[in-house]
Formats: sequence, C-alpha cells, structure tokens
Amino acid sequence: MSAAFTPFIGSINNFDYQQHDWVTFKSKLQQFFLANDLNDVSDKAGLKRRAILLSAFTDESFKLASNLVLPKSLEEIGFGDIFKSLDAHFTPKRCGFAVRSQFYAATQQPGESYAQWAVRLRGLAAHCSFKHLEDALLDKFVMGMSAGPEREKLFGMDIDDLSLAKAVDQAESVRCARTAAAASAPAGSGCGPLFKMDGGPRPTTTGAATSEKCAVCGRKNHKTSECRFANYKCKKCNNRGHLRKMCKKMNYVGLCDTSEGDDVLTE
Repeated sequence: MSAAFTPFIGSINNFDYQQHDWVTFKSKLQQFFLANDLNDVSDKAGLKRRAILLSAFTDESFKLASNLVLPKSLEEIGFGDIFKSLDAHFTPKRCGFAVRSQFYAATQQPGESYAQWAVRLRGLAAHCSFKHLEDALLDKFVMGMSAGPEREKLFGMDIDDLSLAKAVDQAESVRCARTAAAASAPAGSGCGPLFKMDGGPRPTTTGAATSEKCAVCGRKNHKTSECRFANYKCKKCNNRGHLRKMCKKMNYVGLCDTSEGDDVLTE
C-alpha cells in the first residue's frame, strides 16, 4: 500500500532570471522549505529540494543553470552546489564606497512619507557595512529630509535622546499637527501677498490700470486703499496716512530727505 500524499504548504512561483530578482526568489524558496520541513535531515540527499528548485525555473533559467554547472549536468550536481553556483552568478560584487555613496546621496522624495523614507534608507544601507548602522541611519534620515517644520524640529532635539524610530514618530507628529492646524483655520484667514511697488500698472478687477493718483504715495498703479504706505508717518507734518510728497501742508523751501524717493517740495 503506497503512502498517502501530503500536499505542500504554500507554493513557489516560476523564476525567470530576466524578470525576477534571485535574492527575493531564494528567500521565498527557503521559507517554502522551512514550512514543509525540507532540510538536511528530512531530505539528506537534497533530491526533493533540487527537484522543487529546478521545476520552478523557466526554460531560459533552466538553460542558464545548466551552463553554470558545465561540464556536469544538473542531475549530477547536488542541491547545495547548484544553489552556490546561482548565488555566485546573481549576487554582484559590491564596492563598499560606491554603495555608501548612493546612501549618502539619497534624499527624501516629493510625496514620500517619513516612514517610507526610513524604510528606503534601510534598504540602501543593507550593503554599506556601517559599524554603527543606527547612527548612520538617524543622521541620514534627518539630514536628507525635505526642508520644513519637521526637519527643524528634529534639528533642535538632543541627539542622545533620538533613535530612528523616535525621529520618524516626531516627524509624523509635527506633520499631523501642521495638517490639522491648516484644516481647522477659518477660510480667508491667511495673509495675502504684500503689494509690490514695481512702478508698473496694477490691474483692477476689470484688468485696466486706475487713472487716479494714490492719495498716500502719489502713484497711479494702485488704489489708495491698497497702498502699503498707508500707516507711514509723513516727515513733513508728522501725521500718518500719506508720504511727504503728498502732504498738503505748505512749508518753507528746503532739501528733502530722499530716503523714500520723495520729490523736493517748495512753498
């Protein structure tokens, strides 16, 4: 009587070396072996593991594996040796400083959350061989952040009290508070841009320039109600609401201070 067939737990997708990452596939395959209790004890010769590995290969991947073990065939090579050959082929040799250069050059991208930025940094640091990984991650996380209140907040904190996880939490807290404050602000409470005195015509609501002089400064490119000098004090009469060249109080002839661009007034 034949033994009952026990189905495997989980499944393994096909591996195409031209489209898939070997490291990712290898990790998933090892988890599959673990879940199904396939190891050096239960599968001493590695025949089951070799069969599962090779059956997951596409035709092109199978040909590549065959070429890597030449002059022997895949049926003659043990599972462990096939694994080592594939590792050597797919795992590139890395230059330590070149990898670190990519890490240090990274910056937070537009639309990237602080949690995503931290995760991406961990990936970039995977092959950097930092002696103090957490310190390097914290430094780059803060220094590579987009400019804003979140970055300023972390710059003002004591480094000894920070870890990468705490830095992410602090940045998210500031972002959430800023977002909530902006959402709760009354409509129209924001300050508009200051009127720019550029000497050119200022469009009115109809798109045409006003023909009347401003009673405050004398220009024609804006209305009196829009003048930025409305609260300035006249240097001639000491009253507020107009500049000296628009002062109606007549005085003696003299040279005027031209610090505001006023004309010489004569009585």
